Amino acid sequence: MKPFLLLQPAPAARPSRWALLVPLLAFLCGPVACRDDDPDDPSPDGGTQLVDAGTDEDAGTDAGTGEDAGTDADAGTDAGVACTPSGWVDTSPDLSVLQDTSLDVLVRLRAIPGLTVQENPNGVNVPAGYRLFLLRYNQPSDHAHPDCQRFEQRATLLHKADTGPMVLSTSGYNVSTGTGRSELTQLLSANQLAVEHRFFPPSIPSPADWSHLTIRQSADDFHRLTQALKPLYTGKWVSTGGSKGGETVVFFRRFYPDDVDATVAYVAPIAKRNDERFVTFQESVGGDAQLACRERLWAFQREVLSRRDRMLPLVDAYALENKLSYSQLGRELALEHAVIETYFAFWQYDSASRCTQSIPDTTATDQELFDAMDNEVGLNTFSDQGIAPYAAYYYQAAVELGWPQPYEKHLGALIHFPDTDTGEVYSPPGVPYVFRPNAMPDIQDWVSAQGRRLMFIYGSYDPWTAAAYVPGNAQDSYLYTVAGGNHNARISQLPAEQQAEAKATLNRWMGLAPLKRATRFVPSEEPPVFGPHVPPRLREASRN
Repeated sequence: MKPFLLLQPAPAARPSRWALLVPLLAFLCGPVACRDDDPDDPSPDGGTQLVDAGTDEDAGTDAGTGEDAGTDADAGTDAGVACTPSGWVDTSPDLSVLQDTSLDVLVRLRAIPGLTVQENPNGVNVPAGYRLFLLRYNQPSDHAHPDCQRFEQRATLLHKADTGPMVLSTSGYNVSTGTGRSELTQLLSANQLAVEHRFFPPSIPSPADWSHLTIRQSADDFHRLTQALKPLYTGKWVSTGGSKGGETVVFFRRFYPDDVDATVAYVAPIAKRNDERFVTFQESVGGDAQLACRERLWAFQREVLSRRDRMLPLVDAYALENKLSYSQLGRELALEHAVIETYFAFWQYDSASRCTQSIPDTTATDQELFDAMDNEVGLNTFSDQGIAPYAAYYYQAAVELGWPQPYEKHLGALIHFPDTDTGEVYSPPGVPYVFRPNAMPDIQDWVSAQGRRLMFIYGSYDPWTAAAYVPGNAQDSYLYTVAGGNHNARISQLPAEQQAEAKATLNRWMGLAPLKRATRFVPSEEPPVFGPHVPPRLREASRN
């Protein structure tokens, strides 16, 4: 999920970039007031207007107040678009139906106002003991003005028993309509409600007012859906997600701490704008034991960049073969960012034991070097077609989530576009935004001062661990690190003693007695991996 930034394209490249992005803008903005680049501003950017709302130094807030994160105050902004009454009126559910356990669960689900339900519409194989439902829930685009624009938020429900535990899961991106079960769902033999994040198609308002894409609006989505289903699912609830999904469920807890009983967040960062901690982490990732691997990666990066004039034709051929375009970034920046990101992506998703196998020697052919880079980071993710599906993520990074400072100084003059592999350039062109420096410090303050029943899981080699949460004084909360683990770190990868401790805590939170024969976690049964920089091999595996 690595975010990126501000490019310095040649002036001649700008018209072609805009020509290609007109259809995307029409889809994303519709009649919403989108602002164009200032023609008098020579600084290159992602087609957006960046307004700095302050510095990180002034970002500390009282976690016990609502004066945070640019959320409560501006969650109802509408970018100048007048409210068009939707005609929607919230109605109370018929509890006599919802709570009647003699009725089929499908009948009870359909009694929830605003919820559209289909049972297994695609006819997929469902795990034994479960039923699969595809849900669409009517949500306000702006929770401060629920009588205005509405949209349908997609979710899936794996139903097992209405009195059993419920795992509320999200990737922070799209939702899979299949039957993937998270680690917690498997360990607890639980129900699972998997929710798509707002502004990821098809869970996107039309027209899209991007000012409504905030962490508070998202938390409001989860709150409404949770409250709608709780009269039916009366057991304990635990929220979970990995990476951006882990962030999302922590944000949800900050604003609605009592909606679920506990939260397990995997590899969830809480970053700053242009966060320098990522540079420090990557310089020494793996310690002395992995010095040879780091040096191999550095040599690989230098070699690819030193062959820039021979690599660019390979980018062109790759784009032609895969029907890709690079108008938003330009081919040169796409190549340069791919080289920088190969180092990050290796430690995020690959294994140090595969360093020699994954990263070729500097004597390799141009094509071998190019293919290795594509395998680690995916050249298509820098294309217009790779950026567009994650426009909402890039916008969030530029507005609230922050991003890593690029790790590139070791490459010296081989970098032609220094300090550009950061957050803004990938956000939707023409959509204005204001960076809110209080957003992430507010979340961290809440976690360390008022958080409770939180569990964080990280991998020691994963660069995102550089921005790990600090539990601080959070009550009944835990942080575990998988030694040598990457962005796929799981409870089941911990040493036996820590694994048993974490599972016992989870059972206690859920009010469950330890099973005589614990359920075995099967990684291949998890939902597909979503994210802007998932390597091709993992994307392919997630489709199978």
